[in-house]
Amino acid sequence: MTQTLFAVAALVSLAQAPSATRAEQLQDAARKGDAAAVKQLLDEGVDVNTRFRYNTTALFFACDAGQLDVVKVLLERGADLTVKDTFYGMTPLALAVQPPRKKTPAHNEIARLLIAKGAPDKDMALGAAIDEDDEGLARAVLDSGGVTPAQLTDAIEAARADHRTKTAALLEKAGAKPYDDFAIDAARLAMFAGTYHDARGVEVAISTAGTRLSAHFVGAPPDQHVILVARDPTTFLGIGMQGTTLVFTIEGEKVTGFAMTPAQGQPVKYTRSEGK
Repeated sequence: MTQTLFAVAALVSLAQAPSATRAEQLQDAARKGDAAAVKQLLDEGVDVNTRFRYNTTALFFACDAGQLDVVKVLLERGADLTVKDTFYGMTPLALAVQPPRKKTPAHNEIARLLIAKGAPDKDMALGAAIDEDDEGLARAVLDSGGVTPAQLTDAIEAARADHRTKTAALLEKAGAKPYDDFAIDAARLAMFAGTYHDARGVEVAISTAGTRLSAHFVGAPPDQHVILVARDPTTFLGIGMQGTTLVFTIEGEKVTGFAMTPAQGQPVKYTRSEGK
């Protein structure tokens, strides 16, 4: 008898559960790729730029899930391409080129469509194109214009460092020029080699790489490293790091640490590990 009462109570509770709002239906339809439902909801007056959790919109869910047909509908209805979520600080284009889920060809189709519509974060899209040696995506970024000489330089350096031959050739045709390194002799360059740690204990190993330096976060896969280009006697620019620099501190004839500073944000200080 008691079990029957609990079952009835559960059914009543479910029956009384509030149905999804039309805005929530838009979110769900965008995620699932139901373009017809998305269109109908917009026709009924749901705002295409309705904000959900973390300032996301329906376009975010469609880009994340690789729902190309939904993206087309949303763009036709005036979806905002410039909005950023408040959790990761990503735009729809950034989410399309670097989705948390497995990337599909549809994601790159979406990225090309967003780029053609003037979406921001083209530098991130170009970086993704280089990572995948995707000529189509790289060409879409270059043809859209607005890529600065500095961004082209960083891009061709990244493509060459990672042996992305197709995108490297495309960037060279577009006029990209490699960095003009500040000259540091081999003996002095070797001074920077060693292991450094921040206040949390995160370690970065610095080694020489020809006339440049290489940085590798200890514990990361061996092939995940960053080439550092000398800009002056103590400042190095990280290729593919969106303007991040490492400024080393030298005391006497010993390098004691460096500050890693992103283009936007606060520097993180690293101290040389003793005996490393």
